[in-house]
Amino acid sequence: MSELDLQALLGAHASEHSVPGAALGVLRDGVALVACWGVADVRTGEPVAPDTGFSVGSLTKSMVATVIVCLAEQGGLALDDPVAAHVPELRACGWAQHSTVRDLLANRSGLPLSERLEFGFLERAGNDDGALSRLASDVAVTVPAPGFWSYSNVGWCLAGRAIETVTGAPWEEAMHAELGGAIGMRETSFTTDAASMQRVTGHNLTAEGPLPVKPLVARAYAPAGIGPTSTVGDLLRFAETHLDNPALAEMRTVHSDVAISGWLDAWGLGWARFDWPGATVWGWDGLIDGERSVLRIVPEQRAAAVLMTNGSSGRAMYRSLFAVLMPSLFKIAIPPIHLEPSAGAAGDLAHYQGVYAWPDRRVQVSPTKHGLLITGDDGEAQARPLDRRTFLVDAADPDTPTITFGAFDSTGRPRVLYSMLWGLPRIS
Repeated sequence: MSELDLQALLGAHASEHSVPGAALGVLRDGVALVACWGVADVRTGEPVAPDTGFSVGSLTKSMVATVIVCLAEQGGLALDDPVAAHVPELRACGWAQHSTVRDLLANRSGLPLSERLEFGFLERAGNDDGALSRLASDVAVTVPAPGFWSYSNVGWCLAGRAIETVTGAPWEEAMHAELGGAIGMRETSFTTDAASMQRVTGHNLTAEGPLPVKPLVARAYAPAGIGPTSTVGDLLRFAETHLDNPALAEMRTVHSDVAISGWLDAWGLGWARFDWPGATVWGWDGLIDGERSVLRIVPEQRAAAVLMTNGSSGRAMYRSLFAVLMPSLFKIAIPPIHLEPSAGAAGDLAHYQGVYAWPDRRVQVSPTKHGLLITGDDGEAQARPLDRRTFLVDAADPDTPTITFGAFDSTGRPRVLYSMLWGLPRIS
């Protein structure tokens, strides 16, 4: 497949999903191909180019994990050190004394979970060097969650704080030193200055077409993905490092077998595993207001693929594009997301009844004749069973059409409700 073939494929799928601009990169045996399509901003018409920056969102988490593993190789820390050893604000916290740095990267540390901590971007607009320290101090006075796997923004911010204390440098400088110097990711910016590099504008898809959105900025949440930007070429360099550096293979060890439809089949250390017919694939995604990004690594074939988009429908575009790209280039099939409800697929619906909650977020689940009624702060939704763990909520949602239940007890009752990737423990 040539760059012209890649560009044609990219343009066709971007047009199908109303994505204003996108970049696609493929790496095979050290050879990179890059294609660009569309505009960086619908208001200016500036074309997307190979050096155009996109928000990487939660792919930042994979970069944070990479730097921590590199620091461990250099002797700056050990993955099995207690979190409290490297985040001074947490030294009096019991959970941080028992949970390790590895647990942070594995999303299983048992740290406090709350709406205020996970999504308090607008309330933490401070841009000084103490932003991560202040967030860690707020975590220190919050009640920890029960022990179960859950995605977490705050956990990665604490990992960023650990990088600061180990290196003695602000988080951004430490990331630049490790990834910019050793790997050559010189088109990647970890600062929260929106004007720091040439970059796209995100767009939310509306009935009137793509609507530009203002970039989200919050330095305290930068290690979780709020602010950092990169290019398709830099992400291919990042992928190549993971294919070539044996020390980083540790990130591709499964630490949780949690499977969430449309997102992952297992979780390692900063990477998700995808059990696709043809090969075991690793990677992660970035989702931020108006932008979506995807990185997939195929270690067995020394190959990788990157898609960066500036549209809120970018994940729908990814699913249709990669369903063509992966079989064509790597002989890997991508199973379609199962969205056809099946009566009785979940068994006794009374098993799911209960309240699932954080201190400041509450979801009531009640059985109905054909599924579940989900009642939360955002209103009500009907959920129809797809299987024992997964229920369809909105088939038209390109990001999260389903909810997932997990951590079933011996009676068949789930102890956790996953909204996207965040786990809410059952409290009644």
